[in-house]
Amino acid sequence: MMTPVLDKKIFSILIIIFLITGSLFAKTVTGTITFIEGYVDLYRDGELVDWDLVDIGFGVEEFDLIETGEDGLVEIELKLPSGSRSTLAVKPGTTFYFEMLEKSGRNRTSFQMLGGSISFKVQKLTGNDTLDVHTESAVMGVRGTEFEITTSPEGGILVLCNEGAVSCKDEQGRERYSKPGSVVDKVPNKQISSYSVSTEDLGLYRNYWVSSRDKVFRSGAKVFIQGYANQYLLFEPKFSDAFSALLDAKATLERYGKESSSGNPGVLFKAKMEVSPAIIKMRSIMPIFEMVFYRLKELETYHNEGLGVGSITDDLSSTVFFNSFSGKKNNISRQLAEVRYLFKLYNNLHNAAGGGPSILESPLGGSGVPSGNPPVSSPFGN
Repeated sequence: MMTPVLDKKIFSILIIIFLITGSLFAKTVTGTITFIEGYVDLYRDGELVDWDLVDIGFGVEEFDLIETGEDGLVEIELKLPSGSRSTLAVKPGTTFYFEMLEKSGRNRTSFQMLGGSISFKVQKLTGNDTLDVHTESAVMGVRGTEFEITTSPEGGILVLCNEGAVSCKDEQGRERYSKPGSVVDKVPNKQISSYSVSTEDLGLYRNYWVSSRDKVFRSGAKVFIQGYANQYLLFEPKFSDAFSALLDAKATLERYGKESSSGNPGVLFKAKMEVSPAIIKMRSIMPIFEMVFYRLKELETYHNEGLGVGSITDDLSSTVFFNSFSGKKNNISRQLAEVRYLFKLYNNLHNAAGGGPSILESPLGGSGVPSGNPPVSSPFGN
């Protein structure tokens, strides 16, 4: 049997180890707005930040959702844990956020791009940093390059690269590389593909691609809207149920998940285990639901122009659907922001409890693309 003195020594050693491992895993990605113009919303910790605070010099944090309006432009400089820097030029009509995860000893900065267009200038990554961008139909991985990702209203993506190379994988794990002289796109009903385009013609090709995808969407708007609306009807109750479960864990997350919090390693580990089921439940639903939700916010504007008007189900018209959606969307936006806040608290708790592999690490399936993508098959096959 251990003596009280020996017991105290072992406990002291455990505390020291805990403090060291905790500090090792307390890694963050920070950003600063270097340019801003027009309408730009930023959600943080479950709330919409006062618009007059979001200006040049404003700090951007993990899980902050940024949404630009039709005239919104914002540039952000990110500093990764190793000191490497990346610059983002966010164009109008874009929605995204990022988070930092640890995987196999690497600090992985992961962008969730929910629509729009972003240009990235990624300094060659050093140390253990990696960076990837998730979209509805593909995931892009980079080590250091200049590239741009543009999405289309029906869920297609185009990847242009000025320098270096970008790995692009679809939901089946098929890989293509975007690099100078070659672009990659992934559109509904087609495999991920690469095409030869000279660097000087990238701008012209982007404009052509955006125009052609817009025509495809407008020609089949009813099919696309119906597909996304049915996915929303399927996942919204599941999201609501998972959100209620997560709110039940909120008090524990706020008690132990503040960055400044500290405590007995055993208590922190117990708290982490207590909230994990709710986190896992939401993490399994969140990627699909938020993709569908933000796509519908975009498609609502087309529907308001008279595109895609028709039936969603046998007893539900698109007009009734969007009337209901419009009444709920502000509340859902805040709920999604609350989820990101609680995920951030969980990350802090996870790190304080010793770090290591996180249950937030694998939200998107094998290729990084959300499983269960909306069945938005185009009748036009292009």
